Amino acid sequence: MEIIDANIVLRYLLGDNPDMQKSACQVIDNQIVLLLDEVLAEVVYVLEKVYHVDRQDISNTLIRFIKLPGIINPNSNISIAALQYYSKYKIDFIDCILLAYSTVEHHIIHTYDKKLLKLINKLK
Repeated sequence: MEIIDANIVLRYLLGDNPDMQKSACQVIDNQIVLLLDEVLAEVVYVLEKVYHVDRQDISNTLIRFIKLPGIINPNSNISIAALQYYSKYKIDFIDCILLAYSTVEHHIIHTYDKKLLKLINKLK
């Protein structure tokens, strides 16, 4: 299995370096590649903190990206739910992933994060 990193995803999405975007497109559009949750989290972070992309735009773009035919995301149901929560709530993306595990797969989340706990209880 081939794995893509955050830089490949970012160049594919942003097109800020035409040569790298072309190379990233060749990989993503012509192969089956694995998108790990760790990589997805880094992409979210960079888009928000470095490129100042709106949360809703990040969510919509990455949900479409995950659904591309050549993208395998082993936890796509969790990733998509986390991205939806990310666009709706003002919490970190990692907390959105935890929230998704709680709501989608009904895992018990142990945390001292009061904001996260409140959302978990709200969405039960």
